[in-house]
Amino acid sequence: MWRSAELLLLTLLAGALHAQPGWTWTPLAPLPRPMANHAFCTATVNGDERAYAFMGITTGLTSDSITLRAYQYESSIDAWRVLPDVPDTLGRVASAASVVNGVAYVIGGYHVFDGPPFELSSDRVHRFDLASGVWLPDGAPVPVPIDDQVQAVWRDSLIYVVTGWSDGTNVPDVQVYDPANDAWQSATPVPNNNLYKVFGASGTIVGDTIYYYGGASLGFNFPAQDELRMGIIDPADPLQVTWLPPVSTGRTVYRPGCFTLAGRPHWLGGSSVSYNYDGLAYAGGAVVPPLAEVAVYDPGGGWLGVETTPEAVMDLRGMGGWPGGEVMLAGGIGPDTTVLASAWRIDPLPLGVPAASESQPIIQVFPNPARDRITVLLPPGSEGGVLELFSAVGQRLEVFDVEDVTVQIDLSGHPAGTYVLQLSSGSTVSRVRFWSVD
Repeated sequence: MWRSAELLLLTLLAGALHAQPGWTWTPLAPLPRPMANHAFCTATVNGDERAYAFMGITTGLTSDSITLRAYQYESSIDAWRVLPDVPDTLGRVASAASVVNGVAYVIGGYHVFDGPPFELSSDRVHRFDLASGVWLPDGAPVPVPIDDQVQAVWRDSLIYVVTGWSDGTNVPDVQVYDPANDAWQSATPVPNNNLYKVFGASGTIVGDTIYYYGGASLGFNFPAQDELRMGIIDPADPLQVTWLPPVSTGRTVYRPGCFTLAGRPHWLGGSSVSYNYDGLAYAGGAVVPPLAEVAVYDPGGGWLGVETTPEAVMDLRGMGGWPGGEVMLAGGIGPDTTVLASAWRIDPLPLGVPAASESQPIIQVFPNPARDRITVLLPPGSEGGVLELFSAVGQRLEVFDVEDVTVQIDLSGHPAGTYVLQLSSGSTVSRVRFWSVD
């Protein structure tokens, strides 16, 4: 099923400012070379907002176009600089990068060969020190070699590697890396079926909930999936994950970029069908068009839908952002399998949320975790508002008219799990997550 693509003419994105309601796209200095299917992450280093791009594939989209190159973007001077190559013997695609305590961890991915075995999933964990700009010795290898995985950081301490492809199949494994101890452990796997086991999905962790969306399942021509999956991490035992029923969105997506804004997962770009590293569909070998869309899920309100974006892009293995709310996108594949060098800073307003809600009052829940009853302390001035109780999948369970800043809620009729309280007061919407245990 592997094929080579003919050399494609590179066309760069126009350097004009693009905007739409709630989203402002500002062009940044382009990557030193076009890149797609590369590991990407962001961090703040010595007060400077930076981004990092590792490995991936460049113009041509052939096995010879896969690289070990690495680059660093510095926002203070709007410029990229070349880093030392990733310390491996052969370039990789479909890896992922995460930052914990000043170190970028570049995990997994796969090598491509012109003959058997054609592909080989990697168990490498490369460690790049952001302050010194040098590669550290590799971390402990991934127990199950992995590529095209979902990868996200929990509480700035653990890196979750969720499902993905390992050599010849999708796997249900949830592999958890502890950077402080350079050690791997196994968490509760995803359910062992094609609704959960995918490659080319992307996701994030918001609070203690893993969200991942889309990807391709094992089957004829690797069909793209439309499910949003959620797993609740037990704060007392992070290796215990409760996987919830998937949410069918009716919208298939493969290799979108994922970022979190205002507590909401967002998925930008991607494609509606799955494709090989050369940008050609598994089904029929046609050129795959990228999506010019961003999809949003609200943990307190459910699936919000899709907005159009100014640019169409796919083949993203990471996006990133900084404390001010800005999001960065760099590279990817555009229309007509053009590998992109463009980079953008995106300043978005969350879909469906008024600007006034950016300043949110604090809701306090006691005890948390709870058993059969909670006490909710609301900020002054909440009287006359509405307090709603939602399940983790966005189902509205109860509605309370707020008559006092202290509210008692009986949970005895609800099963153990994760819940969200949403306070609507005037033009402000605030949310808090809590847990109920047996």
